[in-house]
Amino acid sequence: MFLISSERLRALVPVEAAIAAVRAAYVDSAAGRIEQPVRLAVGEGDGLAMLARDRATADTVLKALTVRGANPSAGRPAVQALVVWFDGRTGTPRAVIEGGALTALRTGAASGVATDLLAPRDVGVLAVFGAGGQAADQVRGVLAVRPVREVRLFDVVPGRAQRLASRLSGEITGARFEVAKDPAEALDGASVVCTVTTAQEPLFSLVDLGPEVHVNAIGAYTPAMRELPGDLFSAASVVAIDRRDAALAEAGDLIRALRDDPSLEGRLVEIGSLLASGHVAARSGRTVFKSVGIAAQDLAVARLAVERAARDGGVPDTEL
Repeated sequence: MFLISSERLRALVPVEAAIAAVRAAYVDSAAGRIEQPVRLAVGEGDGLAMLARDRATADTVLKALTVRGANPSAGRPAVQALVVWFDGRTGTPRAVIEGGALTALRTGAASGVATDLLAPRDVGVLAVFGAGGQAADQVRGVLAVRPVREVRLFDVVPGRAQRLASRLSGEITGARFEVAKDPAEALDGASVVCTVTTAQEPLFSLVDLGPEVHVNAIGAYTPAMRELPGDLFSAASVVAIDRRDAALAEAGDLIRALRDDPSLEGRLVEIGSLLASGHVAARSGRTVFKSVGIAAQDLAVARLAVERAARDGGVPDTEL
C-alpha cells in the first residue's frame, strides 16, 4: 500500500496535471460514468464523507474529513482528511493519501477548469476572498490558465492575507500580490474572483462587480453558508455547477437565490455538460461557477497520484 503525504502528492501531481484530471472527471460525471452519492455530513458540516466509483473500472475512492474553523488560530489546518484508494479489479485498498492537500489541489484545479472555460481571455486582476488553507491552490489554479498580472487578497482575519501574499510572492513570479483593505478594493478591475470562505452572508454586492467578470464560488458548502448575493446568480449569463443534486442539497447561497428566483433552477448547467459540448453559448457578461466539491474530483486526482507512485516504484512515505 502506498502512503502518500501532502508533499509527495504535490510532487506526483502538479496543478496542470490536476486541472486536466478534474476536467475529464467533470465530463465523466455529467455523462453518468461516475457513481457518487451526495456527500454525507454530520454536525452542520463538521464531519464529511465522500465516495465515488468508476462504473467502468470499479476503482473506488473514499474520503473522510473534518472541518474546524478555529484550528488555524492554533496552528492546525481547518480541513483535515484522509483518502483511501481501492483497486477496482481486486477491491484491495492500494493507497492512503493525505486528504487535506488532495482536497485543496482538486478544488484549485476545479477553479482552473472553470476559469479556462468561462473567464475573459485577458485577466489582469484576480481577487481572492479568504486566505485560509484552500486559497493558495485557488491562485495556482487560475494562474495556470490565465496570465494574471495582479492578485488581490482579502480576509477578515488580520494578518492572514499578508502571510499568504508573502508566501505566494516567493513561489510565483510574473504576478504581483497585494492585500486589499476591503472588498471594494479587492474587486476594483478584477476579471476573475475566487471566494473560499465559510461566510454566512454575502461577501459583496452585485454592483461591486465589473460587467465582464467570472466568479468561482468555492465556499458555502452547507445550506447555512452564503458567499454570493442572490441577484448575481439571476444576472449571470452562465451559472455552472459541479452536479445538480449536490448543488441543490448543499450550496447555501444558491439555495437562497432559488427561493427568490425559482426560474434560476432551469438555467443551472453542470460544468461537465458545458465541457462536453465544446462551446459555451453565452460567455460574455458575468459568469458563475458554484462549486461544493464532488467525489469525482477526488477519484480523478487520487487515481493519477497512485498511477504515478506505482510507476516510480516503492512506498513513497512512511507517515502522512
